Amino acid sequence: MDPEYYQTGRLSESSDVFSFGVVLLEVATGESPTLPGQGHINQRVKQKIATGNVGSIADSRLGSAYDISSMWKVIDTAVMCTADSTAQRPTMATVVIQLKESLALEETREKGSSNRVSRGSDVEAMASTLGPFAR
Repeated sequence: MDPEYYQTGRLSESSDVFSFGVVLLEVATGESPTLPGQGHINQRVKQKIATGNVGSIADSRLGSAYDISSMWKVIDTAVMCTADSTAQRPTMATVVIQLKESLALEETREKGSSNRVSRGSDVEAMASTLGPFAR
């Protein structure tokens, strides 16, 4: 939940940006927002960013099936969305631009790889293999 919501008791567009950032972090890392004894996902990711190894942040189920620059852009965008101060968070319009840039990087990587199946097939295969996750 947006830290400023706790202080003001009011939700805003910036609160939505914060929540969306948490969802992005969940998707990118494959982790729950909170883990017992490990704190909130945005704090865990910020600690891992210091290592400079996107592989330590990205969902391990992805293996190496992603563009590193694309993943960094998603993670950077999500971290900006989850900034403690609403003034430091991007607008959703900026988030959309960042995610489109990330997608373009991934699509370029996929076009350059002749042994890749389509992205839709990858997603379907992952969903059928992994199934839903308990919360």
